[in-house]
Amino acid sequence: MSEQSVSRRRFIQGASAAALALGTPRRILGANDKISLGFIGTGGRGRRLATVVTHVPDFQVVSVCDLVEDRMDQTLEICEQYKPTPKKYLDFREMLEKEKLDACIVATEEANHAKCAIPVMEVGVHCFCEKPIDITVEKIDQVTRIARSIKTIYQIGFQRHYVPAFQQCIQHIHDGKLGKVTFLQGMWQWEGGVGGRYLDMDLSGCWFLAQACHHADTMAWVMQQPPLQCEAMGALTEPPANPPEHCAEDHSAVTFRFPGDVIFSYTHLMNCCKKFTGEKLWVYCEKGGVDLPEAMVYPRSGMGEPQQLTERAADWDAGTSTEIEGFARHIKNGEKPLADLETARIGTLMGIMGGMAMYDRPNRKWDSRIVKWEDLGSTT
Repeated sequence: MSEQSVSRRRFIQGASAAALALGTPRRILGANDKISLGFIGTGGRGRRLATVVTHVPDFQVVSVCDLVEDRMDQTLEICEQYKPTPKKYLDFREMLEKEKLDACIVATEEANHAKCAIPVMEVGVHCFCEKPIDITVEKIDQVTRIARSIKTIYQIGFQRHYVPAFQQCIQHIHDGKLGKVTFLQGMWQWEGGVGGRYLDMDLSGCWFLAQACHHADTMAWVMQQPPLQCEAMGALTEPPANPPEHCAEDHSAVTFRFPGDVIFSYTHLMNCCKKFTGEKLWVYCEKGGVDLPEAMVYPRSGMGEPQQLTERAADWDAGTSTEIEGFARHIKNGEKPLADLETARIGTLMGIMGGMAMYDRPNRKWDSRIVKWEDLGSTT
């Protein structure tokens, strides 16, 4: 048995009896109880979520964990309203053992999501984990098995599920008001380049998985099922000075085929002129089309007038506040999250498919191929 396995067993043996019952919540919260919250990962996204948390009265931040102390200090400045001052930890397992947490937010590198989320769930702590679930099929399967068996909340940071523009447009499609979906199209294009951990595929998976999984998740939500196959092309057009062994793409064009011959065509580009930037997600149907971020329905000629269903989505970060508010509400009410395991699993696996289809990892080169859903080898 490995040292890691022994350490993990000792950790779980030291947990409370309630936690051992397959992720049973550590305590039942009353309407006026504060949710004791911890953070694992206090980088840029972690600090953004901490800022949101401070505006949600149901939360009480009691601890933060990171390997970089300066980042924890910055997070404590954000959380200065909480008394006593949240404690700092370098080891998240120690934090889970010592603190009486009700919930935890995991905002680490993509490759460490499962490593942190699984122990959180196992000891009966509600878990909000940033997207994607992780970067390998094996880890996604591990998370899936645990999340399907627990009695606590496991929510993924696909915040578009909490944006009225997406909710109402997709419900309009699911109600059949425009007939059958015939085609899907999208783009997410930026002025800046890929930087930080996202450059390293061993940390992020690839740029398409780390970021564009938001849009893969949205289109899987529209289709209510996984795609059959994927074909993709990727390129690194502006290499960094000191690239990692497997350096992520800054340009990609990805195509998925869903059942019913519905094709999803998508571009994900960095280093663009401002005119070419932005987020687009369009759903084509028999009787018209839907612009999801704009919350607009456009009937085909002679079939009616354009209709604004609700306010447009403000920007790419829309939904972050409402998803964290939702996390607190789901915990208090025992509700299923809107961004739950099953939808997140499809969106994450689509992100992995895109990376597999554009990059030949053994030979470290960009080489397009077709990847079928079954090629992923998922056992869940």
